[in-house]
Amino acid sequence: MLPEQRSQHFSPSLEVRELAERLGACDMFAAVPVADLERQLQQSHYGFSRHRRSAIMAFRGDQYDRLICLLSGAARSEMSSYRGKNYAVAEHRAPCVLAPALLFGNDTTLPVSIVLTADSEILRIPRATVLQLCRDHERFLRGYLDEVSDRLATLADKLRLSRLATIRERVAEYLLDLCDRLGTRTLELPHSRQTMAEIMGVTRPALSRVFGELAEAGIIRYDRGTVQVLDIDSLIELAPE
Repeated sequence: MLPEQRSQHFSPSLEVRELAERLGACDMFAAVPVADLERQLQQSHYGFSRHRRSAIMAFRGDQYDRLICLLSGAARSEMSSYRGKNYAVAEHRAPCVLAPALLFGNDTTLPVSIVLTADSEILRIPRATVLQLCRDHERFLRGYLDEVSDRLATLADKLRLSRLATIRERVAEYLLDLCDRLGTRTLELPHSRQTMAEIMGVTRPALSRVFGELAEAGIIRYDRGTVQVLDIDSLIELAPE
């Protein structure tokens, strides 16, 4: 289990204008004018804090009543077993928001703990402020809903691929599904290598190794964020029945 010790923050002061500008760097808030973000922050009881690497920012079971915005640094969502083993659920790099889908609903308790993997700055925005932004800015509302939908789609991919035994099976299933959805064998990958590894429940080096093996076998050609499927039949053979 994670140690029962919360993170301590240091030097929390920062001008509201600067906070608003940095908040606007998050995709979800980019559609809101900085002046409006500044005004909303001034009218709300927001929380700003700085934390050291390895600090536990939130525990599983905490009430999630404020939107957590990672302004700088990095974090990891973790679950832990009763035997004390920790499992990484997702990695997060600033600027981004954490767990936006949990802010609204009947059960707003965190299902994971959030551990910082770098010195970080955190802004917590009250639920009421987020609701007001949704009322005032349709593009913000759409961005919020898009963010939630994209994360649910990623979760669905994780659940679908988690049933497969080997990394090769997971990579083959992932690429074949993209071929079907995009209608082409030249694929612009929608996720980074790190995100793909998280979706498949494997390490990034292990995923890179499998991509390299498939390329050496002439099944795919991989160049940065693009994959060309050269031998679709061999890829189908790798996928589970």
